[in-house]
Parts: sequence; structure tokens; C-alpha cells
Amino acid sequence: MSAPSPLPFGCVEELRLLLAARGLELQLTQLAGGLLRGDLLALRLGELGLLRIRLDRPLHARGAKDPRQQLICLDLTPPQRAGPCRSHGQLLPATAVYGLARSGEVHLTLPARTDLALLLLPLESFHRRRLQLGVEALEERVLARNWLQLDPQRFTDLALTLRRLCAAALHHPAQAALLERDLWPLLLEALAQAAGLGPRLLRPPARIELVKATQRWLDDHPDQPLTLEDLCRVVYGSRRSLIQGFRDHLGMGPMAYLKLQRLHGARRSLLRADPAGATVLAVATHHGFLNPGHFARDYRRLFGEPPSASLQRGTGASGLAFNPAPAPASAPPPGRSG
Repeated sequence: MSAPSPLPFGCVEELRLLLAARGLELQLTQLAGGLLRGDLLALRLGELGLLRIRLDRPLHARGAKDPRQQLICLDLTPPQRAGPCRSHGQLLPATAVYGLARSGEVHLTLPARTDLALLLLPLESFHRRRLQLGVEALEERVLARNWLQLDPQRFTDLALTLRRLCAAALHHPAQAALLERDLWPLLLEALAQAAGLGPRLLRPPARIELVKATQRWLDDHPDQPLTLEDLCRVVYGSRRSLIQGFRDHLGMGPMAYLKLQRLHGARRSLLRADPAGATVLAVATHHGFLNPGHFARDYRRLFGEPPSASLQRGTGASGLAFNPAPAPASAPPPGRSG
């Protein structure tokens, strides 16, 4: 196995494209202002795919899962320093592994300074390894649950092994194969124990389905002028329920979320536009921003650069090759080692 290199990203759109190139088609929404910075390490160890994503801004991710693969996610940040993470509106324990259910979708809200590990294995291979190791407790009904809380020591051992595996892949590729063999007993035994000791999956929290319905409707109507009353009417929810649902699960009201989504849409358009033919004003108007001054102010607050700078880095084509913005000198990159 040749030594890989972490791939840096300097904005949310670059991260989305890096994930899409590896088969993860997710919608990403940056939830706090400033350039999203970090790196992605993509490893292939036999049948196992391992992605390590380090980022420095809170992020919301959603999209379809591949039912042919078993997905397992965990935050490699030490539990005492980990921020709150929500999956489908549920606040997860710091020692949780999540994304286990193959049905449904990804609906994940990550805190700032996340160090996320994603393990992907073909479903047949996962069950073959399960049987080889004699972990009969991992039945289909167990893996229908989307998250499990691991014993703290088992979680620590698993996270440490994954960090060592990533470090070995960068500097000692031959050693990574040995660590990969150690990974599977740790992982499967931890899941088996958690299936018996972990808390039962609770009922979905109140209003999360209302939030999801609103997100889907906004996806289908990206440039339609809207008021809060309009949103309440199209998703058949009360004003209070809609506001509280978004505040509980995304930390902001529905209209603030709507603005974020449309700012992300405008950014994608600017990065894909031909700088010789497009204008910031035309892009802003297309995405529902009628006041150019307010648009430029809000855009810069969220993405750390004016919309004109994004347009000048545009590709005029697919958006797959735009040049990353230079990192601000005052904003250090995510500072984790190992």
C-alpha cells in the first residue's frame, strides 16, 4: 500500500466535492461563520475504506446511505474534549458509534473541531468478518439501531487504534495492515457488548420529522420567496413547533437556516460560474437575495471572503477544479496529531 496524504480543504464546497469523489453524496451546511478548514485522509485497507475528516466549524450533513455498505462513525476527539453531536435530532453520548442503520438517511450535526472517522465495508464482508470472529450478538435487529454507546474503555481503545492506523498509513504503510487486523476484533466485540449494555434507541425527538420535511421542501424550492408563515403552511406545522424544532436540532430558527442554505447555493453557483460572463448581482438575485449590500455582508460573514473573490476563482464548468482560498493567517488549522 502506497503512503497516502491528507487532502486539505478550505471551504465547505471543497469538502463536499472530496466526499462525492469517494461515493458519499451529502448536502453540507456550514453552521458558523468563517472559512471551513481541515483535511480528509482517505485510506483503502483491503476491503475496508476509512475516511478521517478533521474540521474546525460546526457542520450539518444529510443525504442517502448506500444500503450495500456497512457504515460506522465515531469521533476520535477524546470524550472529555468532544463537543455535542446530534444524529436525527438525538444528542449522542461522547462514546457513541453511529450511522449503523443501513436504511434511512444521514442526518448528522457535528460540533466545531470534530475529528471524525468513517469506516465503510461491503455488507457481505462485514457479516463474513462477524461470523469469523464468532460475534453472534450482532444480529440484524441490533444493526437496525442507528447508534450504540460503547463502554468508555473499549471506546478509548478503538479510537486509539484508529488514530494509530491513520498515523501508520502516513508514515509506515506496511504497519497499517497489521493494525487493520487488530481493528476488527476491537470493533466487533465493542459493538456486541454495547448491544447488550447500551441504552435502547429512544423514540425520535419531538419535531425532528417537521425539521426534515422543511429541509426537503426547501431543497425542492431553492429560490422561491418565503416567509415563516409560508413554511408553516407547506409543512403543516405551527409557528412555535417549527421555530423550536430548528432551534433544538440545528441551533437556529428556520429563517436563519433558509438564509444559510441559499448562501451555500449562491457559493456553489459562484464557484462554478465563468468569471468572464457571470456577475455577483445575477447570482445573488437568482438565489433570492434582492439587496446586494446585505448579501455581500452575510456572504463574507459566513465564508470569510467576499462573493467577488469566489467568482474570480470560478471554473466556468463543473466546479471540480476551483482553487482553494488562501488560509487566513489568524486562523490556525485543526491542531490534532496522531
